[in-house]
Formats: sequence, C-alpha cells, structure tokens
Amino acid sequence: MNRSLTAAGLVLMGFLVWQPAAAQPTDELLRALQREVETLKQGQGALQRDLEEIKRLLRARQVPAQPAPDDQPRNLRLSLDDSPAKGDASARLVLVDFTDYQ
Repeated sequence: MNRSLTAAGLVLMGFLVWQPAAAQPTDELLRALQREVETLKQGQGALQRDLEEIKRLLRARQVPAQPAPDDQPRNLRLSLDDSPAKGDASARLVLVDFTDYQ
C-alpha cells in the first residue's frame, strides 16, 4: 500500500513538473504538492487505524480452542430397531450410513 501511495505521488509530481513553467509559480506548485502529500498521509493513517480496529474485532471473536479428542475408543450403543439392515444382527461392530435424499 505504501508503494502504491508513493507511486501515485511520483506520478502526480511528474505530471505537475512537466507542465509549462508559466502555468504555476514554483512556490505555489510546492505548496500544492505538500498539501497532496499530507492528504495522502492522512488517508493512509485512517486506513491503518481501520485495519487495526478490524484486527482487534477479529481477535475478540476467535473461538476458544476445542479440547483434544480422547485417544481411547468408546463403546457406543445405537438402537436401530425397525431399520433396514444387512448382515449379522449380533455383530460386534456396526457401521451406520445415514443419507438424506432431498
């Protein structure tokens, strides 16, 4: 962003310098350039303040870290009565595939 502001300032200065000398006296030209540079600096400062505010808001919204999952497997029981199934009903491991076709 600083480079783009610098480049814009250089282009502006180059444009103003190449104008005929009779168009504006040198002192007036320098004052105009100083005003433009100050305006650009103020705009850059406002953008930086806005970015810092956005960063602060985003940091405040961060969700706390979730605890690590247990490494130990758990025994779960799920009732699948009256549900279509394939395979042995007394199997030690049951895979359940739930799909919503809408």
